[in-house]
Amino acid sequence: MLARHRTSIVAGLLAVFLVAGAFSLTRDSATFDETAHLPAGLSYLDRHDFRMNPEHPPLSKAWAALPLWIAGSAGPDYSSPAWNGSSQWAFGYETLNGPLGRPERRDPMRLLVPARIAVLLAGAALGLLLWHWSSSAWGVGAGLLTLFLYCLSPTILAHSRLVTTDLPIAIGFSAALFSSWRFCRSPSPARLIVLSLALALAMLIKFSAFLLLPALAIVGGAWVLGARGNRSELRRRVRWAALAIPVSGAIVYSALWAGYGFRFSAAADPGHSLDWSVVTRHEGPAGAAIDIALEKRLLPEGYLYGLAYFLGGAERRVAFLNGEQSLTGWWSYFPEAFLIKTAPALLILIGWAGFDALRARRRPGFDALVPLVGIGVYTAASIAANLNIGHRHLVPLYPLIFVLVGNVANRVGGSRAAGRLLGVILLSYAASFAVATPRYLSYFNLSVGGPGAGWRYLADSNVDWGQDLIRLRGWMRGNGVQHVHLAYFGTADPAAYGIRFRKVVRVHDFHPERPATRPGPGDVLAVSTNLLQGVYLDRDRELAEAMFEAGWTTPAQIVEYSAFRDESLDASRDYPDFGEWMVRLGRISPAQHAELVEGSLSGWLESLRESTEPDDRVGDSIFIYRLK
Repeated sequence: MLARHRTSIVAGLLAVFLVAGAFSLTRDSATFDETAHLPAGLSYLDRHDFRMNPEHPPLSKAWAALPLWIAGSAGPDYSSPAWNGSSQWAFGYETLNGPLGRPERRDPMRLLVPARIAVLLAGAALGLLLWHWSSSAWGVGAGLLTLFLYCLSPTILAHSRLVTTDLPIAIGFSAALFSSWRFCRSPSPARLIVLSLALALAMLIKFSAFLLLPALAIVGGAWVLGARGNRSELRRRVRWAALAIPVSGAIVYSALWAGYGFRFSAAADPGHSLDWSVVTRHEGPAGAAIDIALEKRLLPEGYLYGLAYFLGGAERRVAFLNGEQSLTGWWSYFPEAFLIKTAPALLILIGWAGFDALRARRRPGFDALVPLVGIGVYTAASIAANLNIGHRHLVPLYPLIFVLVGNVANRVGGSRAAGRLLGVILLSYAASFAVATPRYLSYFNLSVGGPGAGWRYLADSNVDWGQDLIRLRGWMRGNGVQHVHLAYFGTADPAAYGIRFRKVVRVHDFHPERPATRPGPGDVLAVSTNLLQGVYLDRDRELAEAMFEAGWTTPAQIVEYSAFRDESLDASRDYPDFGEWMVRLGRISPAQHAELVEGSLSGWLESLRESTEPDDRVGDSIFIYRLK
């Protein structure tokens, strides 16, 4: 029956995916990274210039910008100081919202909606690839189960509607591993070329694609060794593996140059160069290799810059987990994030598949080995990394998990009880999808209390990526609130969404010249949960300024602390804030430190969080307080 109606079922599931994605993408304001990524993609197509957002390769950004470029309706201002100064955030902010110095604002959704639809369509293509992979490996039932899990996944839907690299790199990972599986099943020149192109695609999306190299090496080694009992077959596989390395290398190398327009310089303007001083250079063989490649011009400058940025840890950021902050992160961050941001039904299916594998007491076959290797390599690298800022970095794992779990459909067999159990699990999965709609980005499962409670456990893009300004505008209109005091985390322009506000604090703050205010009794405060938790607030700067004004510190002591902090950062070591450091050295008393913290913005927000329940919530990322 399933085989007879598979075309209709596949079409129906993809329709649900597209409708759900299209419905929700118009309801989120610009998320943090979109402000940099989309305008950068436009500049790649307009000017063949790669100065903007060089920390990521260009392919996915150019894809999202393609419909806007074809329509010719975007119109970035290439005479802006932001363009000439390579200020990607200011350039992006102006492209989406209008020039910084003008009161007139543009509707950013006119650019975001077509670009997000382009990403959504790429997400649908990934769904088709997974359906083909799973059904080819294990049959129609497995393929349909895989596609069902993919199309109703809150995680996949969260990132398939945004102009970021998270869903595109999942496409690159899945395409490369699927192509390697397909090549190993029946090697041919055409399949080798497809595999090489898929690897090149991934390399032009995100630098984490380098993890494909060990994964593909393991897959290839297992495939070759699988013929140990047959000498002629072993020789044949060795020959194919030996051929695959230079062919893939040549195609990937050529594709990298093609992705940057076969030009070494990142900028089309010969008088402009990238600022390499902001990149922390990686020590060791990798850093030396980048230096040689840069000197000899072996790869495009933009690609080498991004690779150096990636390897040098320039994206080290504050991590938040269960109410604590850290610069070094936790090994448990991604395992916990996966457990609390994954639908319980999928966790049960993973357990079911694992139990079946253990009960069989045999090594996984090659069909299962390929996605397992991808999952293992990516998971190990994620846990070892210290960039603990978002569950979104696990997006490439989910398609591989869906392929593996699809085989559960074959374990039901003729067992009516097993069939009913699977039906209940899938209904539960659909319920998680319904609960998440349309706010997929901030989905948490009921183990931590659902989406409304997730902010207590994780921060940043897990909950609050600046996406709720449209909902804040609706809340203000519905409650007759003319203006709010706004503490906002994000790169979107509240004024472009029709929000009248007084600035408490903004991250990013594109208007530092505008004075910040502290709301008082009778005022309405709208605060992003990231800032309510103290994430990304510069407490060191607040305390240093307050101490200097009070005469409790000197410029020399501030410089001394800055050197200590930089040393700690270079060593990936947590460090005390400026006030705690001064207390440890006996330069101020604990009472003075407490007084300073209480008077700081971060201290005030912390006190508000701990002493007062919000009067309302906007989406899952903005809390409303009517101050008394």
